[in-house]
Amino acid sequence: MQKTLRLGSMLLSAALCVAPMLAQADTQVVYRDQTRNVFQVDVPDFWKLRVGGPRDLAPTDGDEIRAVERVFGLEPESDHGVWIGLISPPKFRTLEDAKEYARGLSGQLAKTTEILSVEDRRIGNYAATVITGTGRRDGRPVSFNVTLLDIKNGRVVVALTIMSQGFDQSALADVNAILNSIKAR
Repeated sequence: MQKTLRLGSMLLSAALCVAPMLAQADTQVVYRDQTRNVFQVDVPDFWKLRVGGPRDLAPTDGDEIRAVERVFGLEPESDHGVWIGLISPPKFRTLEDAKEYARGLSGQLAKTTEILSVEDRRIGNYAATVITGTGRRDGRPVSFNVTLLDIKNGRVVVALTIMSQGFDQSALADVNAILNSIKAR
């Protein structure tokens, strides 16, 4: 079980290195904050996009309220066990800014997380850092990747990919296409 999750994370991580554009994505959407267009991304056919605006959330553990940026949530229409969330907080101007944020994400992504790898590379035309790990979410094992893309317009895109145990690995081609399609605006 753990090996399957690790294999999924590693496959996605490896594919990001070598996959220029594995699937045809047909719909472009633009991520915009209150002041400007930040990036565009292609959403593949038969994927759902859910957009959440900026808001303040109170964690269930009683910690203080925290601001959550606009989120693009993407998942296949049929249940493939894969979800991608894209954000670009204005406070992230460099990869180093985003890396500090990513270090604190583990408890939000999954419980009892284990980081398997942290790797600097290029995705599309951008410098990137990919953090791969496993954990438990809602009591079930998951694997995850946190991909940080420096899109060279003074912003960084944070892409969170969560893969449930037994996820359909055919969805990884679309995940890679989505990440490789990100372009600064």
